[in-house]
Amino acid sequence: MAIIRISSIILAVSLLLTGCSGFYTSIPKDTVMVKKIIQETPADEVEYNGVLSEETVKTLSISAVNKYYSHNLSLDDIEFEGFSMDQAQIKELLAKNTKDLYGEQGFLVEFKTQLSKVPSGIYIVAVMNKYDATDIYNVVMNAKDGDVVAISKVVISEKTKVEKKPTVQRLSELETIGDQFIAGMDDYKPADLVLDDTSYRYGGSTAELYYKSKENDAIVLNIVIDVDTQKVVGFYKDIMTVLQYIVSKYAFSIMGY
Repeated sequence: MAIIRISSIILAVSLLLTGCSGFYTSIPKDTVMVKKIIQETPADEVEYNGVLSEETVKTLSISAVNKYYSHNLSLDDIEFEGFSMDQAQIKELLAKNTKDLYGEQGFLVEFKTQLSKVPSGIYIVAVMNKYDATDIYNVVMNAKDGDVVAISKVVISEKTKVEKKPTVQRLSELETIGDQFIAGMDDYKPADLVLDDTSYRYGGSTAELYYKSKENDAIVLNIVIDVDTQKVVGFYKDIMTVLQYIVSKYAFSIMGY
């Protein structure tokens, strides 16, 4: 069931990263730790050595959930789980899982642009509603500037199945929903992207659409749509389109998918 997916994905990253020390569980909302911070640092400081402060991460996470899911949650309503990945750990994850495709160091060339956007790494945070155990969100942000590079709602559904040949009508409907969502994004526009219909994934109550950049033919955006409500329930962009695939694949394997 997808309701347990978040714990498995967090565990998957922890297991995939050698010596990962940023793995946390059951962290109370007032003590979120996403990066070790020197105690003497002033509490109102926004940035620590090029990365966001704890308070900023909490604020941006809840703001993202409220924005994309039309909520009005406050910090008093939520609890967090999460950890950080610096760029070295991201590279390690890519090196381990793209070796067959790009060779030993090929990922540095293949994902040069994506890596350059996250020089300080990323924060991966689970935002959980204290009053509703099923109301859980994954938020991933650029550790340097707080840009949300991925967000998704944990959806209760059956195992994911891949539909190799989706109907033209269904794909067209989903593409329209995807284009409307992209039109509201700051850094991507429908005119700059092309749908990669060979990577369409459909199963349970969600469908995933992958978009390529017209400039370099690389997949730069993945949109998740609830096919029942016909609403976007999440997205992954830039480096997260790659990491999400790697981590989800590993998480599904340890979950028996």
